[in-house]
Amino acid sequence: MPYLSTKDRQRGATLIELLVAMLITAFGLLGLVGLQSRTAVTNLEGYQRAQALVLVNDIAQRINLNRKNADSYIADDIGATDPGTCTTVPGAARDLCEWAQLLRGAAEQRGSTKLGAMMGARGCVARTVTNTVINPNEYIVSVVWQGVQASGPTPLTCGTGQYPEENLRRGVSVVIRIGVLA
Repeated sequence: MPYLSTKDRQRGATLIELLVAMLITAFGLLGLVGLQSRTAVTNLEGYQRAQALVLVNDIAQRINLNRKNADSYIADDIGATDPGTCTTVPGAARDLCEWAQLLRGAAEQRGSTKLGAMMGARGCVARTVTNTVINPNEYIVSVVWQGVQASGPTPLTCGTGQYPEENLRRGVSVVIRIGVLA
């Protein structure tokens, strides 16, 4: 066997080092792309939750402003269908109609497409079951919508069975207590 010098034995090592470096860089870039896509999903979920909180507070304020007729706001599955125009509807029915429009995304539109709300948003206003003797004027306002990534379903009953998968159903709620003055 002929004698190989050190220089001859190391020929090609630089090429192997370069290939290993490219492989490590490729895995790093794939990880970065995965992180970016996960960040986009998380940002969308956060945006939808923020929109839902705005809508829950909107109807809660409307109920507080019309305390005498708070029972008129009790409704289920608001926003599932287009309520049409709200200008001719009076009182609490008008508030619910306008809220349904907001749930359907009427706040932001591009042409006739409504973009300003969550995916598949629905709203519910119900009297709470607890403390009906102590405070009969206690209501729970809920907004549910379809999330992007599966997680645990919301414990809210609003919108149950209305989404393709219960693990995609998200929700926020607020309790409204109207004082009883004696």
